[in-house]
Amino acid sequence: MTPSEAAEEPADPVKKGSGGTANGPATDYMVGPVAAALDIMLEFEHGQRELRVADLARRIGLTRNKAFRLIKTLESRGFLQRVGDHYRVGTRLLTLGEQAAKPIEALRAAAQAELESLQEQTQETVYLLAPVGNEAICIARIESTYYLRISVDVGDKRPLYAGAGQKMLLAGQDEQRLAQVLRHKGPAFTEYTITDETELRAQLEDIRRRGFSLSLGEVDAGAGAVAAPVYDHSGQMVAALVVGGAMSRVAGNLETVWRDLVLAAAGRISVTLGYQPAF
Repeated sequence: MTPSEAAEEPADPVKKGSGGTANGPATDYMVGPVAAALDIMLEFEHGQRELRVADLARRIGLTRNKAFRLIKTLESRGFLQRVGDHYRVGTRLLTLGEQAAKPIEALRAAAQAELESLQEQTQETVYLLAPVGNEAICIARIESTYYLRISVDVGDKRPLYAGAGQKMLLAGQDEQRLAQVLRHKGPAFTEYTITDETELRAQLEDIRRRGFSLSLGEVDAGAGAVAAPVYDHSGQMVAALVVGGAMSRVAGNLETVWRDLVLAAAGRISVTLGYQPAF
C-alpha cells in the first residue's frame, strides 16, 4: 500500500460477520460483501467515469473503510483502475463484455429478418427485450414511421412487472427471481399498471397458459403492445419479441392479427436459435 492509499483508508474498524449488503442483510442466496462489491461497480452505469472512495461509500451506504477494502479488491482483479484519488472501470471488463455480447449478437442476428418483416407488416415499433436481473433491456428495435409511436432505444432498461414484453419475460422466470422482482417492484406507471402481487401472479399464470402477453396502457396510458417468447436451444426463454404503438391504432389488432404475427415470428427466431418445440 502506498502512503497516499494508507492516508486514504479511514481508521474505523471493519465489523466482522455482518453478512449484509449495502442495501440490507444478505439472504440465503446472496453473499453480502459480493453484492456490495457489485453495487460499487453498478454505480458506474450512471454515466460518471470517475468516482472517489468517499463518493462510492456514500452512494452505496457503506463506511469508507468497507468501501475502500472492496474497491482495493476490485482493483486487484482489474475491475477498477485507480487514477489519482479517483477510480474508474478497469479494462478487465472489456474481455468479460466481449463474452457477454456474444449471445446477444447471436440473438440479434437470428431476429433481424423477423424484426424487419414484422415492422413492415404492422408499420409499428418492433423490438426485442432480454432479461437482465430485475429488468428488461432492449437489444434490438425498428421504430415505427408514425409521428405518434412507441419510442424505445437499444440499451433502455425497464422493470419486469409492467409492459407486454417485460411481463412475458417475468412469466418465464423461476420462483426465486419472481419473488425478488415482486418484492422490489416500483409504483404504478398509470392507472392500468398492476401492482397487487396476487393479481400480478394470476396474470403471469394466464400469460404462461396463453403463450403471449398484452399491455393496454400499463406503462403509457396511450400505448398498447403484444409480446411473444423467444427460446434458445435449451428451452430457456431468452427474449421477448414485442410490437406496439398508439392505442388509437393498435387496439383492434393486438389480440388478433398482430398476436398471430408476433407468435409466428418469435417461433421462427427460436427455431433459428436451436429450439425444438414439442408438437
